[in-house]
Amino acid sequence: MIISDFLISIVLFIILLFIYLKINNHDFLYNLIKITLILNFSTFYFYLIITKTFDIKLHLPIHLCYLTELGILISLILKTKRFYPILALNSLGGGITGLTNSNLMEGSSLIEYVHLYLSHFNLLLFFIIIFKEKLFISKINFIKSIILNALFFFGAIIFNYFFKSNYWFTNNKPPGENLTIILPDWPYYLLGLIIIGMISYFLTFKLLYKNKT
Repeated sequence: MIISDFLISIVLFIILLFIYLKINNHDFLYNLIKITLILNFSTFYFYLIITKTFDIKLHLPIHLCYLTELGILISLILKTKRFYPILALNSLGGGITGLTNSNLMEGSSLIEYVHLYLSHFNLLLFFIIIFKEKLFISKINFIKSIILNALFFFGAIIFNYFFKSNYWFTNNKPPGENLTIILPDWPYYLLGLIIIGMISYFLTFKLLYKNKT
């Protein structure tokens, strides 16, 4: 990760730490994340459309983190917490990974960098909110979330097959400065990513399972 990326990530982590330690007004936090979510999606896709740079192989919210972010926005708009368990399980590890690793190709536009950082900031902000609310995740929630994510994963494989894309990085390592540099080539890096994801999932589950009353 280049120095500028590192500094941006540090600043965002500091902001998130401040929010966690100092802001306990849940209504304010929900309003804040609604604004950042809507701002992120609207500016990103509006820019891609007006500049005619939208690419179905790159810009659909199919990657797990962007899919989770979209799920958070839909849940907030519909005022439902039904999918909070899977969204929470995806958010902590995904947010940390996204702010410490880049999967953008060299020469990516500024709006793509903004989208990357703001998306993963939103994931961690959401996790902070539900953690403050003491969301409890049961073992059944945990298992259902794994199954649902597995379905999304295989859906991405099918989509990639037909459109020659690389969502969920099922065909190639993600570009940019990220941890896959130290992982072996296909398909072993993919297995490594799945193992890392499962560890993150389990640790997040254990953290939220403690909220059981």
